Amino acid sequence: MKLSFQNDSSIGRTVGRLLELVGLNILWALCCLPVVTAGAAACALHFALSPLRREDEGAFRCFFRSFRRNFKQATLLWLLVLVMGLLLLFCLRLVSFWEGAARTAGIAFFCVPALLLLMLAGYGFPLLAQFDIPTRRLIEDALLLGAAHFPRTLLVIGAMLLPAAALYFLPGLIVCVLFVWVPAGFSLTALLIERILEPVFAPYRDEP
Repeated sequence: MKLSFQNDSSIGRTVGRLLELVGLNILWALCCLPVVTAGAAACALHFALSPLRREDEGAFRCFFRSFRRNFKQATLLWLLVLVMGLLLLFCLRLVSFWEGAARTAGIAFFCVPALLLLMLAGYGFPLLAQFDIPTRRLIEDALLLGAAHFPRTLLVIGAMLLPAAALYFLPGLIVCVLFVWVPAGFSLTALLIERILEPVFAPYRDEP
């Protein structure tokens, strides 16, 4: 039994991985407290969970290295997503007061920019975590890759929205959702997105 919990055993590695995810989740949450730093924290979380991370360097050191390196670009991307998201919510709120066919048409119209915004958020931070890329091209590539790999894009968006959707449609599961979400939810979501996007990003890593 003692041997099964050593660091080189499967159980030891699993426990270590879970503790790492919890630690990264707490670190991400703390770095998001100023709000404006949420983009850099998201980018750092993706880098710490990406295949580019060297295992001997450690997840937390990788987190802070990416946080410092990508702070400016990630903050610009986050502010863009935040402002556009708030504007979109405001427009949808106005549309909700309309009636009949006008309301349905208005909601359908704003679904397109909402989808583009989710694509930008879902691809933008993982892209920045793994590639040295100018901000304008980052936005373009995030949208182009999202459109070119649309089935995977739907999986990424589903991973991003799953907790909120679960609480909205199944409020009785709030205890179960929070039990998983509070300690490790964001890091698990980032890890899932990294696994979904790995086949998308892999062919471009060897390009200059």
